[in-house]
Amino acid sequence: MIIRFESVEHKLGDNHFKYDFRTDSSITGVFGHSGAGKTTLFNLLSGVDTPKKGKIKLDTETLVDIDKNKIIPGKNRNIGYVFQENHLFPHLSVKKNLLFSKPYIKNKIKYISFNDVVSLLDIIPILNKKPRQLSGGERQRVAIGRALLSQPRLLLLDEPFSNVDCSKRKKIISYLLGINNHFQIPMVIISHHLEDILKLTRNIVIIENGRSTVSDDIFNIIKNGEKPELIRPKKFQNTFEVTFYDYSKTESAYNVYFNQNIEIKISNHSRLLNETLEQGTRIQLSLRPIDIALSVEKNEGTSIQNQLNGKVKQIIHNSEAIFCVVDCGFELFVEISQGIINDLYLHEGQEIYCQIKANDFDVVHVYDKVDLEKENKSLSHNHSEEIKVAVKS
Repeated sequence: MIIRFESVEHKLGDNHFKYDFRTDSSITGVFGHSGAGKTTLFNLLSGVDTPKKGKIKLDTETLVDIDKNKIIPGKNRNIGYVFQENHLFPHLSVKKNLLFSKPYIKNKIKYISFNDVVSLLDIIPILNKKPRQLSGGERQRVAIGRALLSQPRLLLLDEPFSNVDCSKRKKIISYLLGINNHFQIPMVIISHHLEDILKLTRNIVIIENGRSTVSDDIFNIIKNGEKPELIRPKKFQNTFEVTFYDYSKTESAYNVYFNQNIEIKISNHSRLLNETLEQGTRIQLSLRPIDIALSVEKNEGTSIQNQLNGKVKQIIHNSEAIFCVVDCGFELFVEISQGIINDLYLHEGQEIYCQIKANDFDVVHVYDKVDLEKENKSLSHNHSEEIKVAVKS
């Protein structure tokens, strides 16, 4: 889905907002400090607010064109919005919260079933509970489930990680990747935690002081030397997808491949992995730039299980750190020091080895092997069965 903000301007009190960007990623992150104008952008896209100037488009449809006095009401935009505060009804059970939108979607094609949502988001055990009995992560999952059951064409999530602790964030990230893959729903996600966004997507829109200043792949933003004060090394993540091949008991490691020809070993410490994974299963990994060491030659007799051969593409100096971009068949950003540059005589075009411990990879998500076309046909034909869940009313 293509989202366009064209010369959009808005005003709230003394605050002025200007948005001008285009994104076509299946998941887009909106990043910026608190109060920068991220939620205002969501309110304009969803129809909660109307801008003073400009155009807003989804694919070929114009949602707002102020010059032509065209404004599609929010209720007709078919956009699911998960607010930061969740807005669950405290007097209703989880099940009734999830089903709240059912009377309002009679004329919509129901391609997302109740059973599928509660299963994918692991909500079945809490269906009879009230919101006050739930943890922050559970409330967040219920809010996401309710938005999904409105059958949206686009899902907006405002700070979905703000009310959950670090361990729960990892689960929410995995759930979101599963939703995006399973239902093929584009998402736009607000967060001021860059590391969380980058585990979901490399495509971000940066908001500063009420303005959209950059919209691009995070790798391009760093390589172009933009926004070093925002893109801090400790918050950056290399993210990439691999496929599972087999499990080695002797090495206690999972063998995975990038593009079927680059072998990587990852440790068995992640709860998302198990020895019964089916060959070909897709796995999303993340890796911090500081966890990669560089060597001019392959080292034999080392306990480091990954030594990926590559070439130095670029050395990037900014006010926060020095990055070395290495092409190993896929790009890796490595945090280095001036001392490393001097010791290894690092230069563009140089052959280099990236040394990575198997337990330094973070397993973000393990994708289900789902035939999407078959699954979607099944959902559209069987939506009448969606409430047949073995729970109390």
